[in-house]
Amino acid sequence: MVYKTYEFTFAGEPASMFGMFMADLGNKSHTDNPFGNVANIVETRLPNRVTPLHFGVRYHDNPLTFKLIFGSDHYLDRYQFQEVSNWLTGYQEYQWLTIDQPDMEHIQFRCLIKDLNPISIRWFPNSFEATVVCDCAYGYSYPWEKTLSVNGSLKTVFYNDSTIREHLKPDLTIKLASGTRNFSITNKTTGTVMKFTGLPAGGVTIIADNENGILRDGNNEYDLYEYFNFQFFELTSGDNELVFEGNGSVKISGRYLYNVGA
Repeated sequence: MVYKTYEFTFAGEPASMFGMFMADLGNKSHTDNPFGNVANIVETRLPNRVTPLHFGVRYHDNPLTFKLIFGSDHYLDRYQFQEVSNWLTGYQEYQWLTIDQPDMEHIQFRCLIKDLNPISIRWFPNSFEATVVCDCAYGYSYPWEKTLSVNGSLKTVFYNDSTIREHLKPDLTIKLASGTRNFSITNKTTGTVMKFTGLPAGGVTIIADNENGILRDGNNEYDLYEYFNFQFFELTSGDNELVFEGNGSVKISGRYLYNVGA
């Protein structure tokens, strides 16, 4: 007996296009999975010490991995098997998975299908079990962006909706007004300052990939690292008290990270 649960979308194509849906099937069903951020404690224990030499904890050694059970309300032939396999497997890059469960509608998983196994009832196949391997230990929000106008100085509170302890490093696009040579963003919550001084006065556009530590200007004219203090922009979870100084506009964009399991 197949019990229909929720729709899902993978690589931009909804399961309904293939007559499929998430399902519970006999002893094959969606089960609780552990969170992806498993603690790997890095320490050394010595014979002459009660406590260890503790070096820290790593949380991102293993990506989030879970089983996805899905099927159809009718039996499938080999041609339909090929369609489903072509839809889910064979990619060289991670794809986006969304599950239309009410408490997961705001979450996407960036993942690959590691293996795909057919499930048969009384020798007739109509369902699949897929092993999903994500690119990290967390789920993502949908893309977001916020644009701020800065005229001299601006103080604001930015709420980071992520539910992880690690700092979020969103992308920045800073369009400076003509004549503006200095610009800074201070996060008083984290104590970090991203600062540019002595920039060319022609209204430079600064594009910052804070996650990867990459800076470039919109016209590829300047080496922006010459004017930079090498402290990239980051946000802690929850409220962040930000102070912008300079003239221009700032677009902050990215995805929040959620420690949700699956």
